[in-house]
Amino acid sequence: MTMGRPKAEIPRNKIVNFRVTENEYEKISRIAKKKNLTKTDALLRGIDLLEFDKPKKFKNLSSNKNSDDTDI
Repeated sequence: MTMGRPKAEIPRNKIVNFRVTENEYEKISRIAKKKNLTKTDALLRGIDLLEFDKPKKFKNLSSNKNSDDTDI
């Protein structure tokens, strides 16, 4: 009988891929290492902070030059 990894209560079965610059990748890696987190967990914590923080104006980070600031 082989013992595998225990099943998670809420499995992470969706995959998200996106491109980042070298600087952005290094920033994610540095913060994750400093906080002793995986890159995934560091990014998810950042999303939680955005979700539960009061709305602020953020400059649109997309390459669309005609975009206005966006409330989050």
